[in-house]
Amino acid sequence: MVLTEAAPEGLPKQRSRWPFYVCLGLLACVVAYVLLFKVPEWRNDEKLARLEERVSMFPLPPDTEPGDRGVEGTVGIQSDNSNHCDYLVRISLLTKLPDAEIARYYEFAAIEGVEGRALSGTVYVNPSGSWRGGFKGVIVEFFDGYHEPGFDMRCH
Repeated sequence: MVLTEAAPEGLPKQRSRWPFYVCLGLLACVVAYVLLFKVPEWRNDEKLARLEERVSMFPLPPDTEPGDRGVEGTVGIQSDNSNHCDYLVRISLLTKLPDAEIARYYEFAAIEGVEGRALSGTVYVNPSGSWRGGFKGVIVEFFDGYHEPGFDMRCH
């Protein structure tokens, strides 16, 4: 004699809950990643954007006009070894001023850095000579370094 049990017809079949828990776990991992790593990057990108804005608002010296590249910024390790954040903002200009005069103008520029420290610019003159109409190309860099990196992976 073989006994078999038949499932009662009136009871619904119970569903497995493991797909729900797997999706919930994946969502928790994504949220943790964003909170730990992306939010610090976004915060440092915002600081860099404000520094770029202050550099672009600084008045140009006489006989100088913006170059072809405009304002460019970078956040991450720019000097020495790891575990600090550096901010570098670079502008390209065309000028008729002598090298010493343009260097002196940006050496005494007081642009507010990421944490309020005054920054001066470093000028690099294009060694190939003059361009159209007596203008020559220069690059001016504003460096603000050695800030706390937090969890921004670009700074480690």
